[in-house]
Amino acid sequence: MRRVLCLLLVFFFMLPFCAFATEIDPPGGGGVDGELPVEEPKELAATAKSAFVYETLSEQFLFEKNIRERLPIASLTKIMTSLLVIEYGGFAEMATANSTAYFDMEPDGSTQNIVQGEIMSVEDLLYCTMVSSANEACNILAEHISGSVAAFVEMMNARARELGCTDTNFVNTHGLHDDGHYSTAYDQLLIIKEAMKHPEFMELVNTTAKSVPATNMAESRALYTTNHLISRRTFTGYIYHLAQGIKTGYTSKAGYCLASSAASNGLSLITIVMGCERVDDLVMSFVETREMMEWAFESFAYRVILRATDEFHSVNVELGKDVSEVNVKPRNSLTALVPIDLEDEDIERIITLPDTVTAPVAKGQVLGEVTLSYGNTVYGTVPLTADFDVELSQEESVMQDIMEVVRKPWIRYAVMAIVAVILLYVVAVLLYNAGRRRSRGSSRGNYRGKRRRW
Repeated sequence: MRRVLCLLLVFFFMLPFCAFATEIDPPGGGGVDGELPVEEPKELAATAKSAFVYETLSEQFLFEKNIRERLPIASLTKIMTSLLVIEYGGFAEMATANSTAYFDMEPDGSTQNIVQGEIMSVEDLLYCTMVSSANEACNILAEHISGSVAAFVEMMNARARELGCTDTNFVNTHGLHDDGHYSTAYDQLLIIKEAMKHPEFMELVNTTAKSVPATNMAESRALYTTNHLISRRTFTGYIYHLAQGIKTGYTSKAGYCLASSAASNGLSLITIVMGCERVDDLVMSFVETREMMEWAFESFAYRVILRATDEFHSVNVELGKDVSEVNVKPRNSLTALVPIDLEDEDIERIITLPDTVTAPVAKGQVLGEVTLSYGNTVYGTVPLTADFDVELSQEESVMQDIMEVVRKPWIRYAVMAIVAVILLYVVAVLLYNAGRRRSRGSSRGNYRGKRRRW
């Protein structure tokens, strides 16, 4: 009985310690206050021949791969075609399909089976071009706007040069393969950024289904997008709720291409993949675009990396009234898109400030600047300004002026010359006076030594 009582006493004595141990090390814990540890951002890889993730507000490439490599671009060509049509306007104009519009068509190319002599509006042809990727619609638009496909292609190349595209050459309006028809992911970004300035373009590329009215030679057409990121109609596994447009493309030489965009949590993305393959019945252009977007939204965020209240070294002030230095501060805060796991101390600050400034100094006067960067990414430069006024000390100013005058070489030489002249004059006077004294002394001696004759 005594042994049992001892065991019970030991059990009750140890019970609080067991409970305490459970609280500080909960099962499945590992984070602060029992929170789960933050998951590190995953690395991004792409099998595409060329790819990028670009954030439009910060103008940063968050990921890039061979973005300046010249490649066939398939139906991404139609982005430039639609840009020129939108800039042309005249959406209500009626265009007629001529026989010459079919000269470079291929039997297995995407089409809406528009026939010779059929009349459609420019707007309906534009939807045929960008929603269902109809190749013949591009040529019909080209002839309507420029008179010929060749003239329109010249317009495409001229516009590309205007936008800064240095590695792009268009041979046709639709992107069917030609060895001389190529571009780069970087050049396509320049074209896309210009096209996205037009609300009509974004409405066009986000259209998943469109009914085109009957024409003089055909019943109404039902158009469906080829972009499975924004539509579940054909394939449900590729859909991405944040995706917006832009254009798909495929030829056997170009592989699968996709330009897309998305916006969330303050980020605005443009993505491109070129030269993707089909793997196990998966079209990797859709798979990798979605992965790139998810990675970007999970890995980056906008954050204030410099505050207007941040303290910096003071600057010495010369001739200041009762003040020998002035504090500086950033003129404004700086918000930048940074990796979510980036620590503030890892951001490099390059400060440019003079050792000394001269009074008067006005509050808000720019005295220098600070540049913030991480790796090869420069986030921005902010002016550094005086935090308060510094008046000029009149007494010190006068002394400064005197010293500046004295320090001038010609003044020194003039003073030295004057001193030299004075010294020479003094020496000359002394020598002259000494000579006169000797002369007088000699005269007196001679007179005293002579005898008078009576």
